Amino acid sequence: MKQRAEIHVTGIVQGVGFRPFVYRVATDHSLVGFVLNLGDAGVQIVVEGKRSEIDDFLKQLHSNPPSISRIDSVDIEWGSATNTFDSFSIKKSSTKRSTESAPEMPPDIAICEDCVGELRSSDSRWYQYPFTSCAACGPRYSTITSLPYDRPNTTMVDFPLCNVCNTGYTSPLDRRYHAQTTACDSCGPRYQLYDADGKLLKGINCIDQAARLLESNSVLALHGIGGTHLVTKTSDYKPIRVLRERKNRFQRPFAIMAKNPEVLFQFSVPTENELQLMKTWRRPIILVKKRDGSSLPQESLEEISPGLDTLGVMLPYAPLHHLLFDNLDEDALVMTSANPTGVPMYIDPSVITSELGGVADYFLLHNRRIHQRADDSVIKFVGSENPVFIRRARGYVPEPLVMDHIHPSTKVVAVGPELKSTGAVLKSKKIYMTQHIGDTDRVENIDFLRNSINHLMFLLGIDGVDGYACDLHPEFLSTDLAEKISSEMDVPLYRVQHHHAHLASMLVDHKMNLDTSIVCITADGYGYGPNGEGWGGDILVGNGTDFLRRGGLAPSLYPGGDLSARYAARSLIGILGNAVETEDILTVLSGSRIASDMDLSEETLSLLLRARKQDINVLRSTSVGRFLDAAAIALRICSENSYDGECPMKLEAHASDSDLTIEPDFVSNGDVIELNPVDSLIKILNLKKEGISIPKIAYAVQRHIGQALANMACDIAEAEDIEYVGFSGGVALNRIITGAIVDVVNSRTKKSLIHDRVPPGDGGVSAGQIAVAAAKC
Repeated sequence: MKQRAEIHVTGIVQGVGFRPFVYRVATDHSLVGFVLNLGDAGVQIVVEGKRSEIDDFLKQLHSNPPSISRIDSVDIEWGSATNTFDSFSIKKSSTKRSTESAPEMPPDIAICEDCVGELRSSDSRWYQYPFTSCAACGPRYSTITSLPYDRPNTTMVDFPLCNVCNTGYTSPLDRRYHAQTTACDSCGPRYQLYDADGKLLKGINCIDQAARLLESNSVLALHGIGGTHLVTKTSDYKPIRVLRERKNRFQRPFAIMAKNPEVLFQFSVPTENELQLMKTWRRPIILVKKRDGSSLPQESLEEISPGLDTLGVMLPYAPLHHLLFDNLDEDALVMTSANPTGVPMYIDPSVITSELGGVADYFLLHNRRIHQRADDSVIKFVGSENPVFIRRARGYVPEPLVMDHIHPSTKVVAVGPELKSTGAVLKSKKIYMTQHIGDTDRVENIDFLRNSINHLMFLLGIDGVDGYACDLHPEFLSTDLAEKISSEMDVPLYRVQHHHAHLASMLVDHKMNLDTSIVCITADGYGYGPNGEGWGGDILVGNGTDFLRRGGLAPSLYPGGDLSARYAARSLIGILGNAVETEDILTVLSGSRIASDMDLSEETLSLLLRARKQDINVLRSTSVGRFLDAAAIALRICSENSYDGECPMKLEAHASDSDLTIEPDFVSNGDVIELNPVDSLIKILNLKKEGISIPKIAYAVQRHIGQALANMACDIAEAEDIEYVGFSGGVALNRIITGAIVDVVNSRTKKSLIHDRVPPGDGGVSAGQIAVAAAKC
């Protein structure tokens, strides 16, 4: 007898070719019925036919869905066939919005191999068309204006389909069936090339001409899927140096795009895991080791990532990228964000040409609106199998993080911290993090943050929340934003201490109950402490609701406040103070700057030491970031953070594996145990005086800080009978320190927690703020 199965599927099942897949499998099994997008609640499938055929259909549903889809749940109700269907069909998407359901919205997806083949085939309608896509690939989140994910609810509504494209769009067996961003040269968006004065260059193949310009050492502004890149060739260092001079960006590394996976090995040494992740449809930037004897000129490598042992590399993800490489004799291109640090990505053509005048020589611009800007995601492996986010954006956003252990009706919004920020929205036990926002210490980024959060709330159908969450710091612009909105909405405001948010983000990352207590090492540059002091190297015991500082680095007094975060000489002076002779400090710091227009001298050192002693304009902090700055300048590796984390990154890059050890000096203060950073830094200077190689000392000091923090954390965990020891904060991106912590925790039979789905740095703080607020709602 024929039976009926009513199936409800949730997960990433919209905008990924899931309905055409269901149609093909259903018709292959002679089933009748329909498949329907439920707007914001997944996909509904109704099939009727033989029970054996329905069972086979369900097996294929689970085992062979589109590669870019993700099935989270399949609920089935069985019944007798109604015999009301003559065939299987794809119904028009539902426009109903549920107050409780949480949709899975697709991220932007790299071009698939089928579309790349058509791009290069002269017999194809999409031959050399730089906006080709299908149901399995192409822009998604950057184009979505509303749900359900159908063409009228994307920026492609500006480009009505021609008759030929519409035929494929409406045919269930076509690869472009309901591919919302599909188009061709007759009906879709186009690129145009402009010179430095904004003059349109007519009568040319603009992509071929752009390639010729790159070959002649020009700097090209390339309008892309979610923003704009500045592009140069890499076979010659001169255009890269020109780009650095024009951007006034002399040390921050540039990302590069490799032509294909094969050429990667000519200038880098990717591991198998790094390579496989780089090749996925998400196409993140991966930090990989530089290769000795690279095919790229040494001058180019040093211009691309000065003083570092890694390159940020990605593979082509847009049709245009493939077309450029097809017209170039280059293994790789510099492909760096065009916007200045701390400014939202440029997405409007008029803004691109006006803001990049004097930076780019030419502009390759398109006329497809970008509704949501998104940077490239950046990932670093801190172990052979442990990828962690430096930046979570294109290819990952807006995929949610599931929190099973809270009430499904709880709705919370978090605005994140100040630096490297994201926002987040909680609905139906899912956290939706925004794309990377950047530094919210300027109005443009606050507007970007607010717009990104509002867009998520609109797509999620949220018009009221149970509370807002922000950082404890009273002077952040994001705190001011949360205060105003929570007051306007008359909802509670939850002020979450920065490192408590890091701890809570670890609970989110590992899908742990929010009342689970863990010991968490939180290490970064700065976080506003409960009493206004600076934190940054702290061992917390806590859960989603409460926390207590039980250990970490002993605090130091850093002269000049925020200036100590830039000039490493101030960090060293802040830690050592009067513990060593003034002459020794002057020798160690010879030639160092303590401000943009001031070198260290005997007089300025005396002033800084006096200010430190009298507690004038000093920051009291436990920061691991500042300790690493001090170690970097003590070893003459780096003296200034011209970009965030420069000194620690170069310290890591210069390190060479060694069995050299630095014994820690622990100090107990009641229930708190702390590492004495003065003793550690003096031991580093003594090793240097002994003539020990700098790379070995660099390695030893990073292992030292990791092992010391881990041993303190494990002592605390044993005393409190706690099973888990986690590591969060920006320093958790350091592979040497992370490796040391994991080694110690595992050797002491505790369970180590490191980040996986949530960035360990400040980009993950919003998820932790959500968790703390949800636990208290």
